[in-house]
Amino acid sequence: MKRYLMHNLNIPESAILMEPHARHTTTNMRNAARLIYKYHIPADKAAVVVTEKSQSGGITNIAARCTKELGYVPYRLGKRLSDTQQEFFAVKEAMQVNVGEALDPE
Repeated sequence: MKRYLMHNLNIPESAILMEPHARHTTTNMRNAARLIYKYHIPADKAAVVVTEKSQSGGITNIAARCTKELGYVPYRLGKRLSDTQQEFFAVKEAMQVNVGEALDPE
């Protein structure tokens, strides 16, 4: 995906943040929210998850799974932009570290 962004969309490498720690969608959303805070990206501005159609619907409907697996929802949904794009906003709860999870980046 990084190569696609750089070569097909001409996005500079310096503008791409990689999230290498997630094991599944819930932790990926949590870690994305953490990156927003880490890099001082305004949390009141919408971020956008872009993925394939089958995965995108799952992102829109994983709040209950986040609560079950993480104990909270690490984002607030924004507008559904298309079949492949969903806005979200980072929330402070995403900063909670799970010391029992080996891949939970601090």
